[in-house]
Amino acid sequence: MVGTFSYETLFSEDSTDTPLNPVAHAKYDFAVAYPAPETLPMDGLIQALQTAVDSNSEKVLAEMAYYPQQLGALELREYTIEKLKADRGFTVTPEEIALTNGSGEALGLVIQALTNPGDVVLAEEFVYMGTTNQLRRFGADIRGVAIDDGGIITEALDKQITELTAAGEKPKYLYTIPEHQNPTGSTLSGERRKAILEIAHKHGMPILEDDCYVDLRYKGEVQPAFRALDDSGIVVYVASYSKLLAPGLRLGYFTCSPDLMRRALSFKIGSGPNQFAAVAIEGFLKNNLDSHRDNFNPMLEAKCNSMVAALEEQFGDSGATWSFPEGGCYVWLTMPEGADIASIRDEVFEQGVGYVAGPNFEAEASGRIGQNCARLCFAFESVEKNAEGIALLAQLFKQHGVM
Repeated sequence: MVGTFSYETLFSEDSTDTPLNPVAHAKYDFAVAYPAPETLPMDGLIQALQTAVDSNSEKVLAEMAYYPQQLGALELREYTIEKLKADRGFTVTPEEIALTNGSGEALGLVIQALTNPGDVVLAEEFVYMGTTNQLRRFGADIRGVAIDDGGIITEALDKQITELTAAGEKPKYLYTIPEHQNPTGSTLSGERRKAILEIAHKHGMPILEDDCYVDLRYKGEVQPAFRALDDSGIVVYVASYSKLLAPGLRLGYFTCSPDLMRRALSFKIGSGPNQFAAVAIEGFLKNNLDSHRDNFNPMLEAKCNSMVAALEEQFGDSGATWSFPEGGCYVWLTMPEGADIASIRDEVFEQGVGYVAGPNFEAEASGRIGQNCARLCFAFESVEKNAEGIALLAQLFKQHGVM
C-alpha cells in the first residue's frame, strides 16, 4: 500500500496553515457580525427572480449561460448608480462601477493595486479586522489614527501624517469606515469629513472609504459620503448589499478613478460575481428598497435600545462606558482601565456570552491596547436576548473579577 503523500516541502512561501474551524455560537451571541436574520427578504428575492424569468426568460437564460462580464451584471450596476445618486449624492457611469464578491473582495482588489510591501497605511485606531488582515496579507504597515466618540480626530490625523512624512514614512492612503464604524459604532460628521479631505489633498493621500453600513441608519441624519464631497478621484468608494439584504449573497461594489479601476481589476481572478444573485438583488430593491429599510431599521433600533438600556442597568455603576450608535450593528464597550476582558473572552464564551475583544480590532496589532474593550453586536439576537445576555455578561464579569 502506498503511504500518504506529503506536501511538506512543496508549499509556497506565502501559504499559511489555517485551521478550518466551524463557527461556534454562544447562547447569547454578541460576537457575530451579522445583520438581523429575521429581516432577510427571502420571499421577495425569490419573487424577484421569478418575475425576471417570467418577463424575459430568453434574456435571463442567455445571461446565465455565460460567465458574467468582469464588471458584473449591467442591470445591477445601473441600479447601483441610481441608488448612489439618490442616497449618497454622487453620480458615476456603469463603466465606473465594478460589482464584487462582497465588499471584502472590492477592498482586496484596491489594496493590491495601491500597496507595496512596507507601505504605511492609516486606519482608525480600532477598525474592522477583516480589512486589517487583508492589509497585512499584502504587506502594509498599518498605523492607527487617534479616534474619539465622533471617529477620526482630524488634528491628530494631520499631525501624524506630517510627523510620519518627516521621518520618511509618508502614508500611502487612509482606510476608514465613516458611517456606523465597525467596531465602535461612530459616525464621522460632515465637518470632519471635509477637514479630512483637506488633509488628504494637502498630503496627496487617497481615502479608501468603506460605506458598507450606510443603509443601516435608524436615527439621526445620514452624513455625506467622502465621495459626494469630492470628485477629484482622491476618494475610492466601496459599499455592499450584504448588510442591507444578507451577507450570504456576497455582492459588493466599488467605484474609483478609471486608472485605479483598471489596476485593481488586474488582480481579479475570473469573471464578475454571481449573476443569479445580481438578478435577485436588482429585481427586489428597485421595487422594495424603501419598504425593506422601513421594516429593517426599526428592528435594529429596538435591538440597539434593548442592549443600551441593559448596559445602563447592569453596568451603570461599574465605571464602564459604551457607544450610542445611530445605526449599524455594534456597541463598543469600554471597561475601566486595567480590566482585562480579552484574556477571559473564551471562558465567558463557554459560559454563554460571546463578544469580540478589543485587541482583535487594534490597527497596529501591538497587543498594548484594547484589553478592556469589546465589540457587542446587537443585530443578531432578539430584543429579549440582548437584555438577558447583557445581564449574564455583567454576572460573568463579576465572577471573573473584572467588574
